[in-house]
Amino acid sequence: MLNVSQLTNLRLAKLQAAVTDWEQMTGKLRTLAAGGGGGVGGGIGAADLKAKAEAADWRGDNATVTKSFVTKTASEFNDVVTEAESVHSVLRDALAALKRHQEDLRTTIDRWTKKNVYINEQGTATSAVPSGAAAGSAKIEAPTQEDVDRAAAEVAKILEAADDTDQVAARALRKLAQNKYDFGKTSYQGLDDAGRKQAIEDADLAVKLASKGAELTDAELKRFNEIVKLQSDNPVFAERFATKMGPEGTLQFWRSLADPGHGDTPTGDRAKILATVQDNLGLTLATASRLDTPAMQDWKDGVIAAGDDRIKHPGIMSAPYGYQVMSSLMTKGTWDKAFLNSYGTSLIDFERDNSRLGADWLWDNPGHPAQLNYPPGSTKPDNDPVASFLEALGHNPEASLEFFNGSNGRSSDDHDILSNWDYLVDKDNKDGREWPVDEDGKTTGYTNLGHALESATLRYAYDDKNPGIPPTDTEAQKTARDERTDLMERVVDHYKTADTIDKQDGIRDSLANMAAGHIDSLNYSMANWGGSGELADRDGLFGFEGNRLRDFGEGDSANFLRALTSDKESYDTVSTAQQIYGSSAMAAQGNDRQDALDAGLHSATMHGLLDEARGESIGKEFGDEKEERNRQLEKQGAWRDFAAGAVIGATAGVGAAVIVPTGAAAAIAVPLAFETVGGAAETQFSNQTLDWLKENEFDNSEESLEGIQEAKRQGQRNAMTPLLNYAEAQGMDDTKVRALTRDARREYLAGGSYTDTDDVRGW
Repeated sequence: MLNVSQLTNLRLAKLQAAVTDWEQMTGKLRTLAAGGGGGVGGGIGAADLKAKAEAADWRGDNATVTKSFVTKTASEFNDVVTEAESVHSVLRDALAALKRHQEDLRTTIDRWTKKNVYINEQGTATSAVPSGAAAGSAKIEAPTQEDVDRAAAEVAKILEAADDTDQVAARALRKLAQNKYDFGKTSYQGLDDAGRKQAIEDADLAVKLASKGAELTDAELKRFNEIVKLQSDNPVFAERFATKMGPEGTLQFWRSLADPGHGDTPTGDRAKILATVQDNLGLTLATASRLDTPAMQDWKDGVIAAGDDRIKHPGIMSAPYGYQVMSSLMTKGTWDKAFLNSYGTSLIDFERDNSRLGADWLWDNPGHPAQLNYPPGSTKPDNDPVASFLEALGHNPEASLEFFNGSNGRSSDDHDILSNWDYLVDKDNKDGREWPVDEDGKTTGYTNLGHALESATLRYAYDDKNPGIPPTDTEAQKTARDERTDLMERVVDHYKTADTIDKQDGIRDSLANMAAGHIDSLNYSMANWGGSGELADRDGLFGFEGNRLRDFGEGDSANFLRALTSDKESYDTVSTAQQIYGSSAMAAQGNDRQDALDAGLHSATMHGLLDEARGESIGKEFGDEKEERNRQLEKQGAWRDFAAGAVIGATAGVGAAVIVPTGAAAAIAVPLAFETVGGAAETQFSNQTLDWLKENEFDNSEESLEGIQEAKRQGQRNAMTPLLNYAEAQGMDDTKVRALTRDARREYLAGGSYTDTDDVRGW
């Protein structure tokens, strides 16, 4: 893999000279082949020589040996020209591409350097803010973590493209030069043509290896994996491989490879290899699924048709359904939207037709055991194809939204039409799905359900490392936003008790991410006490029209947040989002002091609601275990950990957002309230508030436990910081600050009343 230094300092003069030399050589060879060049060969070319040789009256050995030699040698000149033209075309395109990559890299590095982001030789990006002495009186804008991550991603993309250019060109040139004593028939019209032909060669080799199935040695399996890993995002390779394997062949290959039976379920090194094969094979097939060609449509139709077939392996009885085999390959990559919805509808129809004894029996029938996911015991769903399918929806937001808005079934004796939402989400629905459980009585598939809902309501893959709020500029984008908030309204309405959430173990994290991503509508919904929203111009305060907000209902919103934030991790996520959104809501009011204060006071209400819900939960959980209760309550401000790595979007604009890290693989785009730059969004208030969020990190790890009061002070500090920053920026006198503090305290306590149920306190 090329690094930054190698590409930046790459000297292309020799490559340029080679291009020029081969261009000249190609011209001379064409003349030798065709004749008529004047100086070369006296105007007689290989074609003339061949014609004369074939027309001559040869006798004796000359008629066989000499004539054959002359005509064959003359014909070789055509192959010489073909290879020379191929070499020139590959070198020419490689030169142009490398120049482009080099210029892209230099431009990108220069652009980020001006934003105080440093790129090292390996492409790693870091903040590089000058010291105070070096900066002097100049105001230095420190880059956000989002800036740093985006810079690294841009550089990595350029380096990857340059490396692809290098590898394709090198492989093409080696292919042209592989025969020392003969000129072959290989020809390339350019770098793209070389890449396409290489993809076809690799696909054919992968199919040849796959034909061995379970008989593949570890070395052969590694070779197969190397090929599909290299080409998994190449449409030419993906289509060639999928269509040559065929739908049944694809299913049979993975079924036999993953579980050959006879007590030979792969373990150890082979299981590790199979884990990467499963992922890379899935990524390849996902790429193929997105191609709109007749051959691929036939493949997709064939896969769906084979879903209810038993996929057997010679010599053993175990035979999982095609749906199980196919779904196990769908947990990675972005699959085609239309295919996902057709496949999912077919899958659920089959399940509803055949699960009279329960989904457990249908998919985990002891008579047909199968090991289809690697490594064994991983987080991938075991044999539940619906759960694996939902994981695929988690990577395709448009498909996921369409699916949850769709339905399954048919009006017949088998089963009536039922919405996919009712079947998958509503566990208490009499026609709803009975989810399979593991040995511990838990349903791992609810995690996948959460991932699918997350992508549908947020419009980015649940594990997107750099998500963003989708724009709402066009009518189509506005309609899509409304469809997402429609679904989120159903989420809020359904998951409004802790019991409902707890019944679906594994879904809570996704619900917290959804709440953070829709924190703007949740704030709007909670600003209608006693039906006062319209007269109080709630729409104007929160930017209802411009931000396409939705009223989820005050009661439902409060219940949803109470049920959700009783859990520590969920509380951390949602309170972080609230802190950010509340500050941005103040900034959105421009220079209107009263509206800014009203927005800040409303945020204090929201903090009170969240803090009370968390506090009550801890009281129930720990009872009289005072020390442990205090320790947990101190973590009430655990969003402090976010400050070290979070990204604060200080630039106002449509769709502006803050990226909140929530774990090793997940991130949340929290919407900001302001739409346009202006007013307080550019004042000292905005800078102070957003800088404080970015730089201040609560850290009481070395402090002794001070109990509940310390935890409460920490939560109150979260609520007050934006208001105090604003007061300082506006130059409020002490009398006004005291009045503001009284108002904030009242609102904070009022927020707590929403979630104060007088349940077991433990204190």
